[in-house]
This record gives sequence, C-alpha cells and structure tokens, in this order.
Amino acid sequence: MRPESDRRPLADGFVAARSIRCETVFAALALIAVAVLSAVAIVDPPLAARLTVENGVVEWLQVLLEAGAALLFGRDLVRNARATGRVSPLELVVVASLVCVIMGEVDLDRLLFGTKIVSTRFLLHGKAALHWRLLALSLLSGVPLAISVFVLVRFRAFWREGWAAVALPWGRILAVSVAIAAATELFEKPLGHVPGVPKFFLEELFELVAAIGFFVAAAARPRV
Repeated sequence: MRPESDRRPLADGFVAARSIRCETVFAALALIAVAVLSAVAIVDPPLAARLTVENGVVEWLQVLLEAGAALLFGRDLVRNARATGRVSPLELVVVASLVCVIMGEVDLDRLLFGTKIVSTRFLLHGKAALHWRLLALSLLSGVPLAISVFVLVRFRAFWREGWAAVALPWGRILAVSVAIAAATELFEKPLGHVPGVPKFFLEELFELVAAIGFFVAAAARPRV
C-alpha cells in the first residue's frame, strides 16, 4: 500500500486541480456570456433588446440557473441538517436569498395569484381581502424576520461558516456572484440609462453573470 504521506499530496493535488477547474469554468462561462451578448448588441441592437427585456430569454436563463443553484444548496441544507442535527445558518441564508431572487425575477406571486401581493402597496390596499394581506405581511416581514432572528442567534456559526466558505473556490465564486448581484441591484437605474445599449441590457448581463456564478458555486461545492 502507498504510505499515508504519499497519498496526501495526491489528494491535495486533486483538490487543487478541481479548484482551478471550478474557478476557470466560472470565468469561461461568464466571458462567453458577456462576449455573445455584447456581439449581439453590436450587430443587432433590436435583437439584444428583445433578449434582455423583462421576462425575456436572458432573464429566464437566469431563473433556471438560480433555481438549479437553489436546489443544490437546498439539498445540502436538508442532508447536512439530517446528518448533524442542526441547520446551517449560512446554507439557510443562501437558499432563502436565491428563492427571493427567483421570486423577484419572475414575479412568482403575480403568476400564482394574478396580482403582485409581495409589496407594501398591496399590504396597505384597503380593498384587498384580509387573508391575502396577511399572506403578504408574512412574506414581506414574517419569513425574513424569522430567518434574521435565526441567523442572529447563531451568528458565530454563520460567521465561521462564511469565512470557511470564502477560503474555498466555490465560496469565493459565491461571494463574487453575490457582490455582482448586489451592485447590479444598487445601480439598476443608472445601468438602464447608459447610452448606446438597450435599456435592460447591462442589468440583465450582470445578473446573468451572477446567476452563472451561483450555479457553478453550488455545483462545485464538495459533497461527502
């Protein structure tokens, strides 16, 4: 048999190679997405506008990638909770955040109920039925508040898991993707007024890059 000291460098080398592939895959897919959409915007601006319009092809591609990431992270959340008897606050936040992003992208409440109920305007609408307003209240504040309290109670574990994740390639990809998504949301209006490109082009492009990162991070996360 090969000595333990000989096997360990091989294992470390395998992990390092996998790590490089993981980050390389994200960079390659992001560059391909940027290059393809940029080429379309240069050659055929009307087509680029149709692709990146709200509820267009690019947005639904984002939803598919984010849904895939949510399913993978959700599976980890359930499996790890069963194995350890505790819920990971980091995994819970990641899954909940992805679900919120998906709901915002596709207006899931509007698709299910025919109107947008996850909004302050609907909550304060005097003509809306009480049970619908209670549902809106629970979605707007109840669920986020419960998750926030859970994370605050277990903040040390959340902090420790977060730094442990960032030390790994999948965690760094996830962190970069979160930063891109947050920056895009923060500068959404200015991005829609950049001359020379369709209104939603830059917003949808950056969100697509973030969605690619979410999925690659979820797929590349080591699993026992």
